[in-house]
Amino acid sequence: MKRLLQLSFICLVSFMFTMCVQKNGPDYSRLIKPGDVEFYHVPVGLCEDYPEETTTLEIIKKDMELLKRTNVDLLRISFGWDAIEAEKDSYDWLFWDDYVKMAADEYGITLIPYVCYTPLWNSRGDTLWFWNDQPLDFNEFGEFMFDLVTRYKDYIKTWELWNEPDLDIYWDTGDVGAFAEFIKIGADAVRRADPEAKVVLGGMAYHTHFLEELFKVHGLSPYIDIVNIHNYFETWSEKPVEDIGQNINDMYAVIEKYGNNQALWMAEVGYSTFRQGTYVSEVYHAYYDYEHTPEYQAVDLFKRLMLSVAEEKLSAIAWYEIKDLQPADEVIGDNYNNRHLGIAYADFSPKPAESALVFFNKLFNVPYKNVTDKISVVKKDDSDVVYRAFQKEDGSVILGIWIAVNVPEKRPLQPSELRPDTREEVVTVTVPGNLKGTVIQYNELGESALFTGFEKGNGKVLLKDISLKGGEIKIYELR
Repeated sequence: MKRLLQLSFICLVSFMFTMCVQKNGPDYSRLIKPGDVEFYHVPVGLCEDYPEETTTLEIIKKDMELLKRTNVDLLRISFGWDAIEAEKDSYDWLFWDDYVKMAADEYGITLIPYVCYTPLWNSRGDTLWFWNDQPLDFNEFGEFMFDLVTRYKDYIKTWELWNEPDLDIYWDTGDVGAFAEFIKIGADAVRRADPEAKVVLGGMAYHTHFLEELFKVHGLSPYIDIVNIHNYFETWSEKPVEDIGQNINDMYAVIEKYGNNQALWMAEVGYSTFRQGTYVSEVYHAYYDYEHTPEYQAVDLFKRLMLSVAEEKLSAIAWYEIKDLQPADEVIGDNYNNRHLGIAYADFSPKPAESALVFFNKLFNVPYKNVTDKISVVKKDDSDVVYRAFQKEDGSVILGIWIAVNVPEKRPLQPSELRPDTREEVVTVTVPGNLKGTVIQYNELGESALFTGFEKGNGKVLLKDISLKGGEIKIYELR
């Protein structure tokens, strides 16, 4: 009887809440790339976690204002199962009703939440590490997801189930089969609560084999609409950021071979501004003196986004995260880098990366396609120059070009000290097309100047003597 009364109360509150929702919700269709388009715009948003212990509506309001000033309308957030249902069958929605309504109605934000963290009562009982336990009763997660989706289905249309299950810090047993069964129960609950909703697989941190086993061995694919992957190359991985395309394509290949044409997101990607000497993390050490500084984070953001959209496999991207953490805030995992991933400082004042994100979204504001293979670059032998080029629907071309920072065969894995980057290269770029002949040069912050060192004719534009320096990026818009 107690359970029935609780469920009746939940339904009543849910009904009262949903009676007040917006009639025309956010456009979630833009987050799934059509399969037959030549030009496509990849939405780029932000991420933020809201620990219930320390988050206030004042903090949330400031986050919303930052999104407004950056013109970002896509946000990945987390719903903590452990906090909302801290006691079995008893929900505390805390500030979530106000938050969801504020984000969607007042600020027009498309929310793409993930749901994670095991409650103590459904764990093995370790009062410190219960949240990453494989739950004792998977069906309880299904009940929670049904009630959560029912409550917010008029506001939210994608539900990501769990987070980085290929890391034992989030799925402590490492049991892939158990995780597949767990997600099947959660996915069924989502679809029963809202047949229009899309189920997102908890973001894969690194391990392609984990996704392959889920789909190939454990039959999870029919339960999943979207696969999410994460990337922190050069922060929590020794791999160069230029390898991000391989990361994307490896995951996409699993979907092609064993999946059901799921969309692919990279809805958590970032680069920290933490560094102590050469040390960044257990697996990555800086070599040049600008690495992991606020200034270079902006350069990395622009490069990383260009490299990611160039693969033409992603349907959405979300940069982690809005702001740095306060010193007292608790973190999961790395206590240092996790505190310094924001595009703003902890007091909400902007880092250079904020301007870089705004500029990227402004420059890539309409559908585009990758035309890098149409561009030719004259450069020296053994060059470290990397470039990507895109054509917009109106025929204009965007070119980004830089000297790769992390070239593994040319730098020690654990340097003893930082050094200045004295590398310079001069290149000439040929861009085909009957363009009008205006070329604008930008830096990563969007600061611009007319570029006059070009020739136009014979159906191409020649950009002559582009001078590149290590740690910088040059961006050209050819109209």
